[in-house]
This record gives sequence, structure tokens and C-alpha cells, in this order.
Amino acid sequence: MFGGFRLDEEGHLRAGGLRVSELAERFGTPLFVLDEDRIRENYRRFRQAFSSRWERVVVAYAYKANSALAVCRVLQQEGAGAEVVSEGELRAALKVGVPPERIFFNGNAKSEAEIELAVEKGVKINLDSLEEVEVVGEVAGRLGKEAEVGLRVNPGIEVPTHPYIATGVKDSKFGLELETGEALEGFRKALEVGLRVKGIHFHLGSQLLDLRPFEEGTRKVMEFAGLLKRELGLELEFVDVGGGLGVPERPGERGPSPEDLASRVVPILEEHAEGGKPFTLVLEPGRYLVGDAGLLLLRVEYVKPRKGGATWICVDGGTNLLLRPALMGTYYHMELADRRGEGGGEVVNVGGPLCQAGDVIGRGRRLPPVRRGDLLVVFNAGAYTLTMANQYNSRPRAAVVMVKGEKAEVIRKRESCEDIWRYDTLPSWL
Repeated sequence: MFGGFRLDEEGHLRAGGLRVSELAERFGTPLFVLDEDRIRENYRRFRQAFSSRWERVVVAYAYKANSALAVCRVLQQEGAGAEVVSEGELRAALKVGVPPERIFFNGNAKSEAEIELAVEKGVKINLDSLEEVEVVGEVAGRLGKEAEVGLRVNPGIEVPTHPYIATGVKDSKFGLELETGEALEGFRKALEVGLRVKGIHFHLGSQLLDLRPFEEGTRKVMEFAGLLKRELGLELEFVDVGGGLGVPERPGERGPSPEDLASRVVPILEEHAEGGKPFTLVLEPGRYLVGDAGLLLLRVEYVKPRKGGATWICVDGGTNLLLRPALMGTYYHMELADRRGEGGGEVVNVGGPLCQAGDVIGRGRRLPPVRRGDLLVVFNAGAYTLTMANQYNSRPRAAVVMVKGEKAEVIRKRESCEDIWRYDTLPSWL
């Protein structure tokens, strides 16, 4: 089982102390289920891996992975900072009590209104372009505030992941390029316009299972930090190495652990930091903290055999809730909630209810003979699911339940049809 989910003695899948089939009956489907204890366990494991090797560490949870307020509050209680990329995420972090000094505002196209909010609240802004350096300088001057910033650099490193989530490659829209001298110009300009330059930031991409790019990126950025000290007399107070640690997607796979990542990255930091001012190490995990803490429960509406082809299993949620299979071919493991131990099985395709041929969330899956009314469980559904969900075909988004032991409560209500058109208005002539 992924995460902390387990089978009981009778072969029923449990989340915390509750059968997931009971949760589906109680709260309906489609239904996201999040295990609070697993989120806390993942955070503690990640932080310990680095804090045991480096004195000053901030684990800034990437809100893009799952921005449900209950999730953000759990991680705030654990001491996590926040990595945010929009006004909504920034306000969520403040709402759940994350101290401004532990909030890092990233993004390549921040609006002036977002920058004003960030400067007013005193969060750290990682600047992404030469123009943004100027804009933040102007905003801070107009508000009469000091803005604490880092600059995001692009180390130009190819990474083995889907191109949609590779962010540190040469042609990426993110960051200031190291190789062309753009990054050095950005730091110089930030100092000239009166910004309080505190750090440096880079992020290579997501779902990285090979740790070599992390080593290469860290080495390049720390060598550049040495150049900043020599050329500009700048000693950094934080080095933000981003996130992206991959997680296993299929049964039997093993991904790198936080301990593996720390053992490869921290020695490089130590080598380049020797004799300098000690800095805070910032990390921005998202998927690792919440991905395997989540399930998506779907009800089988119909079973549709095809002569000479795979049977289609038609369920009550599709790419409106799991967008990534259509967007980038992401694999989500699936099981039947109460029939996992039956053995045998057939190869099936799993499709959602949307009027779209691409509404397929699983192909070539082997499951026990599926019947109408069965409960399908999708694993690793805690990250990049609800935050990417949509209302295509006017389908309300699913409810979210958080489980802690024997307790389960709704943390996000199921939408109604009225919610879909809540902000629609008819013109006066209709």
C-alpha cells in the first residue's frame, strides 16, 4: 500500500482506523481522502533528513501541491514555511498562521498587486526577471517599505522528467540564466535599486527520481554564490534549492528518500560554505509531503466489455479530478477497495464521465472482475489533483475528507450545481 493505507484482516482497505468503503457510503463519491497522520509523518521525515545535517533549515511546503486550508494548517503546526506562487496561496499561508518570514513568493509573472501585497506583509520574494527587479524596487519605494528578496537563477540543467514539469532547463520561462551573465546582472541591479538581497533560489523540476541533477544544480549555484561574494561583496542569508523529490508511482517501485537527497546535497553546501557566513537552507517539497497521503474514491457506474479489446470501466470521476493522466500521461495506481485479494482479473481501461475521448485515467490495468457499484481507489491522489480540478461538463468538484485515526471530517464541501454558476449573470436584455 502507498502511504499509511493498509488492508485489514478481512481484506478491506483502511484510511486511518476507518474502512474507505464506509467513508464512501458516509460522504458519497467522488471523494478525496487525506490522512493527517501521514502528512505529519512525511514532513517530520523530510525535515529530520536535513536538520540532522544542517543547522538552519526551513521546509517551505509548496502550496501548489494541495492548498486545502486543513492541509496547510497541519503543516504550519509542524513548523513548515510556505512556498507560494499567487495571491490566493499567499493569503492562505497567512490565514493558517505561517510567519511572513517563512513565506517564499515565487513565480515568473507576479502582478503588481501581488507584489504590493507581498511587500506590505513582509514575505520574501524570489525575483524571476530583470524587469521584476525594477518593479519590486519601484513598489517598495512607493510604499516606503524594505523588500527582502532572493533571485531565482536558471542553472540550465536537463532533468529526466516530463517537459511540462522541467523548470531549470535552458529554454525555461523561469529564472535568470547563469551562463549568459543575466543572473549576475540581476543581483547587481537589485542592490542598485535598494532591495535587501537575502538569498538565491533555483528549482529544477518535479517528480525527479534521479538525484544527480540536484547535485549538479547545487554545485553550479554555490559556485555562483562564490562569484557574488567576490564581485559584489554579497553574502547570502538563505539558499533555496527548491523541491521536486520524486515519489514511487507503481507498486514495487522505490524512490529516493529525503535522507538520500540530503546526503548528496548537504556535502556540496558544506564544501562551498566553508569559512563564510552560515546561511539558512530552504527546501520546497510539495508532492513528497502530501501525495501518498491522499486517495480518490470513485464509484463504478457501468462495465462496458469490448469484443477483441479491453473492457471499459466507467466511473463517476475522470480528468475533471485527475487532470495529469491526460495532460502528461501520469500513472495513478488503482485497486478495488474491498476486493483486492480476490486474485485473477482482467485487463481494463478506466474512463471518467466526461464527454471527451481523452477522459481516461488508466489504461491496461489488471483488476478483479469489476461490477457496477464497486468502489475504485486511486492512490497517490494527495498532490496536484484537487488544485488542478475543473468543472468541465458542469460537473461539481468533489468533497475532501480528512481522516485522523477513527475520526473523519469534511474539510472541503462538495460543490453543487448552483456553485458552478454562482458568479454567472444574465445581461439586462435577457
